[in-house]
Amino acid sequence: MTEAHVENQLFRFTPAIKLDPQRVIDEVGGKRSGGYVTLSLVAPRATLLIDMDGKIIVHGCRKQDLAHLAAKEVMLRLGEDESGMTFEVGPVVATFDLDSTVSLEGVPDLYPDAVFDAELDCLRIDDTRHEIKMLLFRNGRGIATEARHGKLVSMAARRWKQRLSDENLLG
Repeated sequence: MTEAHVENQLFRFTPAIKLDPQRVIDEVGGKRSGGYVTLSLVAPRATLLIDMDGKIIVHGCRKQDLAHLAAKEVMLRLGEDESGMTFEVGPVVATFDLDSTVSLEGVPDLYPDAVFDAELDCLRIDDTRHEIKMLLFRNGRGIATEARHGKLVSMAARRWKQRLSDENLLG
């Protein structure tokens, strides 16, 4: 069974009050990076980006409750109330393993949604059915991006494994 392992999930929190990114720099030790202020937390382990609109984007947490704790910590360290903060779930980055090697060269001829990337020596697959993008390597391992949920990655990996098996492209 091909199961996906969620490596990262993005969460975006919108505080009830407009958060001033400069306050995060001055009071909490954030660092400016382009149009964002970044802040690394140890517990929970997460990297936060505060955009110019005052929204908090949490990287590095796989679960919403941990991401919420990270956003809440910033608000509390600024002396602000975190009640009324809303959140959105962003894309998932996940890995999977087909448990067999893949003969990459034959795939693009059979499936136009798969393109061979010579620089990375992998297939770039735009899986519109599951709404994800995948990199599939010769060793059968894959990376999925822009997925809405880890289960969609598992479903897509199983589908591609079956398709490749049907065409005798698995080792």
